[in-house]
Amino acid sequence: MDRKSNSTTKGGHSIVRILGSPVNSLTLEETVQALGSAWAEDRQRVAHVVTANAEMLYQSSKDKELAEIIEAAEIVTADGAGVVLASRILGSPVPERVAGFDLMVECLKEASRTSVPIYFLGAEPHILNKAVANARELFPGLNVVGSHHGYFRDGEDESILDEIYSLKPCLLLAAMGVPRQEKWIYRNKKKLPPCVAMGVGGSFDVLAGKSRRAPLWMQRAGLEWFYRVIKEPYRLGRTAVLPAFLFAVLNQAAHRK
Repeated sequence: MDRKSNSTTKGGHSIVRILGSPVNSLTLEETVQALGSAWAEDRQRVAHVVTANAEMLYQSSKDKELAEIIEAAEIVTADGAGVVLASRILGSPVPERVAGFDLMVECLKEASRTSVPIYFLGAEPHILNKAVANARELFPGLNVVGSHHGYFRDGEDESILDEIYSLKPCLLLAAMGVPRQEKWIYRNKKKLPPCVAMGVGGSFDVLAGKSRRAPLWMQRAGLEWFYRVIKEPYRLGRTAVLPAFLFAVLNQAAHRK
């Protein structure tokens, strides 16, 4: 890679490095196609998908383990307007935002066409059950082979891992929050069956109808974070990381020059 460039390739896909971490330069459609090919292959290992927003990338610059996880992931999506903006500042713009919820929905749609086995992991029990029920209603033919809520302790996951391994899903959706879901997938790669494993944060809440996404115009304007703060004021503290993230990106861009 040219010292003055933040763009390179990894695993056959173009990436941009933001605060040291790779982010794939893919559209939503291209990402779904890549994942569909991955779970259709006779894989020998877990393909980890990370949906990275600005908060995660900034956290990874301080958290060595999280940085290693993102580096090792097969695909890292630009999940957030801040990440898209950062790629532009660095001169290697990604084509579009690939939000975790949108990616999950498109994967479910694709999986329903061929009855790909899916496992849902995370959220509160009643939210999980509603999310699975709604997914089955939205996508007839969806093959959900199992599910488990996310309120378990670190020492209580062996039985869950055994169940997932026995059911052999091709797609594992983990909704346990950042960075717990990423670290759980990464630490248990050898105990999971070969599959596409993706952290989807609060997506089960949206799928279950507990939370709502911002209006489409706000999503397109990069204001979904603002909508979430209005609806859920407790998020205000988390948005404080955005200025620090952008300052760090500007500093990266300055050193590139």
